[in-house]
Amino acid sequence: MEQGKTGKYFKYAIGEIVLVVIGILIALSINNWNENKKANIKLNKLLVNVFNDLEVDLATTQETIDYYRNKDTLANKIINGELSASYYKKNSILNPIFSNYRTYRITDMGYNALMQNTENIPSEYEELIADLNRQYIITAEGIESNLTLFASIVESTRMRYTLNFPWYSQNDSVSNEKRWQHLANDPIYKNEVQLYQRYGRNFSQYVREFYQQGFPLFLSLKATINDTSALPSFFPSNAEGFENVKSDYIGKYLNPSGNEFSIKEKNGFLFIYTNDRPLSILSMISKNKFKNHTNGRVLTFLRDESNKVIGWHNGAITYNTVDVND
Repeated sequence: MEQGKTGKYFKYAIGEIVLVVIGILIALSINNWNENKKANIKLNKLLVNVFNDLEVDLATTQETIDYYRNKDTLANKIINGELSASYYKKNSILNPIFSNYRTYRITDMGYNALMQNTENIPSEYEELIADLNRQYIITAEGIESNLTLFASIVESTRMRYTLNFPWYSQNDSVSNEKRWQHLANDPIYKNEVQLYQRYGRNFSQYVREFYQQGFPLFLSLKATINDTSALPSFFPSNAEGFENVKSDYIGKYLNPSGNEFSIKEKNGFLFIYTNDRPLSILSMISKNKFKNHTNGRVLTFLRDESNKVIGWHNGAITYNTVDVND
């Protein structure tokens, strides 16, 4: 102080403080970067598990949908009286339609683990998480509740037959003849088939929703986790030239009742949407023909003289464009 060096020491002290603060900030920044990296790695692993679970479920869902579609067709024939006793005898149908049903269990361990770590999910994943919640909460709960109700209807009907019809559990010629006559002619049985059909449809409708929503969700997850492997074999494929014409079909359509549908592209595939919910994935058969993988129908797209798409026809109804390519 006697030599007048107070200013120099003061500046030196401030410099030291600034360097310490900068060092602390750099250390904090590195620590945050490391923590974010760890969180991203953890999140990616969680999403990979969800992705793998969904792949397993989608691989088996079509079998369940086909099973109930066949059951529904058979139920219509029974209700309409189209199956005679001789038909049952020739086709070896030994039991009523309600003797069996197919369950469907969703693999949700990956989703549940993800939901237990929501604090690590950045805001940019908000849309993906909303889609996952719809899939694993709303649709999954619909599957579970309708399956429980459907199973109770089936079991109660089985019990009634077990207690009232001796031929139900037998396989001798006399019992079989009684069974075939009952299945072909009993009006109460037709009512039971109608009940089975109703609750089976309710259950399978939610299974179809899981299937319909699952395809675009699977593609979103695949892109999010940067999975570069080939698509699984159950995924539909498009005919050659799809990339050149796919934009022709994107847009909004109206059916004769005025209900609006949209065809959108998601990760290289076309989907039919209504109210922002996917109804079906489409696959191109030829330039103007696509298969709807929910109901198996073929869509034929209609064009005007200028080659512009003006609608589609599914064999029963024509859907007209609203603003495709406008």
